[in-house]
Amino acid sequence: MKNSIPKAVFFLFSFGLFFLFSCSKQLLDVKNQTYKSYNSNSERGYKVSFVLNDTAIVPKSVVINGIIQDISMANKSGDTYQVNVIAQTALIRNYKVKLDKKENGIYFEKNSNIFFQPVKFKLITD
Repeated sequence: MKNSIPKAVFFLFSFGLFFLFSCSKQLLDVKNQTYKSYNSNSERGYKVSFVLNDTAIVPKSVVINGIIQDISMANKSGDTYQVNVIAQTALIRNYKVKLDKKENGIYFEKNSNIFFQPVKFKLITD
């Protein structure tokens, strides 16, 4: 009976470490993730930029400050994505801003499944 308590503690500790490391691994390797706000004559929003090195992962949309914007292949240049997230516009008739309650991050598709990964975008100020 004496040996069963230390073994149980060891197994619980090992399981806890395994769970911690398996949950902390990011699904998406995002680099150079930045955003910059803009305010032109009739439009306000954010210019979001990030780099993905994994071509098997397809980003579907980006969430920045509660606004979600779809990503198209036109937003991709090499391995860099540049997305214009519109917060308000008078240039596009009947444009509706899509909101999302998630934190800043990226929705992406991998193996026909959609995932969300939080991303800490760095704000660029002039």
